[in-house]
Amino acid sequence: MKKETNKKGTMKKNILVKFDIIAGEYEHSDNWIFDKKMSEYQYCKTFWGLTEKNELKKNVFWDNWESNAIKVHSQKEITNEQAKTLNELGVA
Repeated sequence: MKKETNKKGTMKKNILVKFDIIAGEYEHSDNWIFDKKMSEYQYCKTFWGLTEKNELKKNVFWDNWESNAIKVHSQKEITNEQAKTLNELGVA
């Protein structure tokens, strides 16, 4: 089995991150697979395109317009096969 590497030549990881999102009065969760371990803020920044760190409270971040909020609910390293399955199903 071929081992995948990222741009820096290190082993590619599959980190499944579940986000909790508050958009107005609506609460939603979403999943995304990242290829490396990061801080909770970096996951939110990458997922939502945040331009600056603006915390509503500890590890809960405003969007760029301070109208919606996002936080990391959970994160877990998964296998390449699990990542492929989740992508095929449109879950992450």
